[in-house]
Amino acid sequence: MARAIIPKIWVPLDKPFIYLAGPIRGAPNWQDEAIVKLVNMDPNVTIVSPRRDVRPAIEPYIAQGTEDAFPRQRAWERQYMDMAMIRNQGVIMFWLPEEKDHRCEKSYALITSFELGYVLASHTYKRPIKFCVGTDGKYPEFKVIDFDLEVDAPRVPIHNTLETTCQQALSLMK
Repeated sequence: MARAIIPKIWVPLDKPFIYLAGPIRGAPNWQDEAIVKLVNMDPNVTIVSPRRDVRPAIEPYIAQGTEDAFPRQRAWERQYMDMAMIRNQGVIMFWLPEEKDHRCEKSYALITSFELGYVLASHTYKRPIKFCVGTDGKYPEFKVIDFDLEVDAPRVPIHNTLETTCQQALSLMK
């Protein structure tokens, strides 16, 4: 049965998983949409989603685990990202959508851009990392990201739909 792990619940994992990386604040709730798509494609998939909001459609998939095992959400995010990257236990799936609700006090997707840079640098200079990237084409500065991916990870295609990005993430788990 599929399961989704949400902040800050700790669930030890003994099988591959997909970590949903991408903007949260100011972004559409693409994570819930991705969870539904991934579960429909593979009913046994494990998904780690940093979005705290849980919509009713996702509730049946929420995994049980140790609550508040981390001092802050960022520590939780780093733990699962490191499991995917360093231990090569999972796939990091980046979805880069257009900003939906602008908030002047925060830069849109700042942490996402940092994470993508970290993954790309690690992939380029340390070891291959399983990751995929998709966008609706309206993500800020995507032309720069596209250039860097072409130079540093030319075998990583950029998908233009959430569905094909989910399909790529699942294929990388095998």
